Amino acid sequence: KDELGRNSNETQHEVTLTRGYWLGKYEVTQAQYEAVMGTNPSYFKGADLPVENVNWFEALAFCEKLTAIAKAAGLLPEGYEYTLPTEAQWEYACRAGTTTAFNNGTNIETEEQIRGVCPNLDPVGWYDDNSNYTTTTHPVGQKQPNAWGLYDMHGNVEEWCLDWWGDYPASSVTDPTGPATGDYRMQRGGSCDGFTYAGMCRSAERSRGLPGSINEASCYTGFRVALAPLTKTKTKNMTIPLSEDVDLDMIWIEPGTFMMGSVSELGSNDDETWHDVTLTQGYWLGKYEVTQAQYQAIMGTNPSYIKGVDLPVEQVTWYDATNFCAKLTARERAAGRLPAGYEYTLPTEAQWEYACRAGTMTSLNSGMDLSNAEECPEMDKVGWYYYNSNDKTHPVGQKQPNNWGLYDMHGNVYEWCLDWYGDYPRSSVVDPTGPDTGDLRVLRGGGRGSRASGCRSAWRSSGISNSRYRINGFRVALAPVDLNITIPLSNSVELTMIWIE
Repeated sequence: KDELGRNSNETQHEVTLTRGYWLGKYEVTQAQYEAVMGTNPSYFKGADLPVENVNWFEALAFCEKLTAIAKAAGLLPEGYEYTLPTEAQWEYACRAGTTTAFNNGTNIETEEQIRGVCPNLDPVGWYDDNSNYTTTTHPVGQKQPNAWGLYDMHGNVEEWCLDWWGDYPASSVTDPTGPATGDYRMQRGGSCDGFTYAGMCRSAERSRGLPGSINEASCYTGFRVALAPLTKTKTKNMTIPLSEDVDLDMIWIEPGTFMMGSVSELGSNDDETWHDVTLTQGYWLGKYEVTQAQYQAIMGTNPSYIKGVDLPVEQVTWYDATNFCAKLTARERAAGRLPAGYEYTLPTEAQWEYACRAGTMTSLNSGMDLSNAEECPEMDKVGWYYYNSNDKTHPVGQKQPNNWGLYDMHGNVYEWCLDWYGDYPRSSVVDPTGPDTGDLRVLRGGGRGSRASGCRSAWRSSGISNSRYRINGFRVALAPVDLNITIPLSNSVELTMIWIE
C-alpha cells in the first residue's frame, strides 16, 4: 500500500482463491520448452536458462500440449489442466504469505534503491544492477526460493499471466481472472534486462505486453506454468472399472474446516473431545463401503462370512484393507488412471468424519439427532443397525445418502481408518493423522449389531490391526500423498510443480 516504488495501478484489495493449484518451481527452461514443443526460440541459448522470446499464445500453446502429454501418460490430476497462472494466482504464490515488497520479507529501504543497488533484492532475484547490465539471462534456481519453494519470482525474465490487463477492483473479490477483454496480457515479476530496476521486480509490480506481437516476445519475456482447476466447479466424481461388470464409484470431497467430535449429545463418550479440524486438501472417498464383488476383483478372494456380491466385504483385517488399497493403487497407476500425487488408501479418522458429516453438526448426517440411544426412527432412514438389520449385513446403497452422496456411513459394517487410536487434541489442528504409534486402529460408523448411539457421526471405536471380525469392513479413499509433482518431459528433462494452498 505505501511501499517505496509502488504505482497507482496497484490498488490494494482482498483476494480469496478457493481452489488449490500447482505452480512451476522454476520458470520454464529452454530444455523443457524444446522437449514439449520441439523448438527453442530463445535469443540467449542455454538448456537451463529460462525460455524467452515467446509470445503469450506460444506460452499457452506449450501449456495445452503439456496437458495432452500428461493426460496420455496418466499424470494429469482429475479436473486440472496446464495453463498460465492468473495474475492473482501468480502474486499469491510469489508472496508466499509475505506482505512486503519482496518475498523474502524485506522492502526497498530508500528512494535511491528503487532504481539503484538494492541489497534486499539481491538474495532472491536477478535485476539490472546485480546482472551488471549484461545482455543475458541466468540459469533458473540460483537465487534463494520463497517460503513455498518457488524460485526466480523476482527478475530474470518477465512471466506471462493468463489475464487481460485492467484496473484492479476496489473491493474484495473471489477467484479473479481479470477483465473479459482487452488489448494487453499481464506480465509479472520483472527481469534482468538493463532497464528493469529493483522497483520493477516487487511482488506487486504489474507489467503488460501485446499477446501476439513478436516485438513483445522479447528476449526477457518467458513464463511459468500452472496446473490449475478447469473450472470453479468441484472436481468430477469418478467411476473406476475393476472388472468387466464391477465398478468402484468415488465421490470428490472438497477441503474445508469442521468441528470434530461431540458436545453432550445423546450417547456421547469422553473420547469425543470437540475440536476444530481443517483439511487443506481435497480427496475422493468411496460412494459405498467396499463390496465383496469389488474385493474379489482386486484381491481374488472373498473372506466374508455373509456372502453376497453387493454386500459389504467383512472379516477383513486392517492389513487386508490397506493391501487392497495398495494393490488398487498399483493397478490404476499401470492403467494410467491414477491422479498425480494421489494414492488409494484408508481415510484418516478426520477425513472419515468430515465426509460422514457432510456439513452437519448433528448426531446423524441426515441433520437429525437421536431421540433414543438404543432404537430410534431417525437411524432407520440412514443406516442398518441392531434394531433393523436382522443381525445381517445388507446390500450397499439402500439407505438415504448424506448431502455429499455417500451411503452407509452409519451402520452396516464398521469401517477401518488409517489412524492409530488415541486421544483427540484439545485445540485446533490441521490435517491430523492421529498418534505416531499405538496398539489399536480406528474403526468408525458402527455396524449391523450396534445400537443407535454407536452409529453416530462422532462415535469412535477401535480394533487390533490383525483382528478379523464379521462386523468390520472398510471404504477406500483416494488421497494426496505428495502434492509436489515432477513430470518427465524427455529422458533427461523434467518439470517440477509446487502445490499452492
